[in-house]
Amino acid sequence: MVPTMATIAVLCGGFSSEREVSLNSGSAIKKSLDNLRYKSVEIDMDKNVTEKLKQLDPDLVFIALHGPYGEDGCIQGILEISGIKYTHSGVMASAIAMNKVMSKHIFRSLGIDTPSGYVISKEDVLKNNVSLDYPYVLKPTNEGSSVGVHLILSHEDYLRLISDQGSSLKDEMIAEEYIAGLEIQTAVLLDEAIGTIEVRPKTKFYDYQAKYTDGLAEHVFPAQVPDHIYSMTLQQASKVHRFLGCKSVSRSDFRYDPKSGVLKMLEINTHPGFTELSLVPEIAKLSKGIEFDELVRIIVEDSLGSKKEGS
Repeated sequence: MVPTMATIAVLCGGFSSEREVSLNSGSAIKKSLDNLRYKSVEIDMDKNVTEKLKQLDPDLVFIALHGPYGEDGCIQGILEISGIKYTHSGVMASAIAMNKVMSKHIFRSLGIDTPSGYVISKEDVLKNNVSLDYPYVLKPTNEGSSVGVHLILSHEDYLRLISDQGSSLKDEMIAEEYIAGLEIQTAVLLDEAIGTIEVRPKTKFYDYQAKYTDGLAEHVFPAQVPDHIYSMTLQQASKVHRFLGCKSVSRSDFRYDPKSGVLKMLEINTHPGFTELSLVPEIAKLSKGIEFDELVRIIVEDSLGSKKEGS
């Protein structure tokens, strides 16, 4: 067991649109580290983060950042150069997983089905040059927590989207086929797929609000899907996790259509949320009896005992 006198910097906040969620994750993680009797310091990431870390000289950085600069390999690169150990995946795995275009190529290369789609500019969206029939999905290429995701079910939805000149659109998006059915997500802990949960949003789809507002989504564990589909989620989540060289923990998101029997992987998250409503801690508790504090301890010990080397 790693000595609890280790100094751990909890890096949260940052510049992305997921700042609030990151601060909530950071607060929950720091509370847990305090319970575990580690010496923990919460750091709100800004442009002076390198100097802050140099002054603190932590034994480990627990990355509680979400979105660009936190999940995409940027902060991981800084920590590699600084020689500081950190939690979660390394530079390459983080960068590929965060880029939805690249991750789709990885899924297909591994024989894993994923929704068809292509990169489209904001200009082409505004001109309605979308080569997909309704319904379809528009999403940023490198955001998380369903930030900036638009479900376009009909032409009326499209007209509402562009009514303000598409102010909510990024300059570059992915236009993707919409997969009807169930939202299911699989957690991987220490290279083992530990369980798959079904999310039943009470809103239009499992968007940012549904993810982080208590009562707007029902969680069903284990996911109510056929046994062979459940097994596929575990196998595919583990396969991608291992292929990318992910560390400690990840979460893979799927859609399953009961009518067609089709399972499609949407994305893999190398830095899943750690709030009270987050799915990985819930899956760990329901599948393995691992409480939140114990999950944090597992991640800390795994991270202090492993060397990332840019993986």
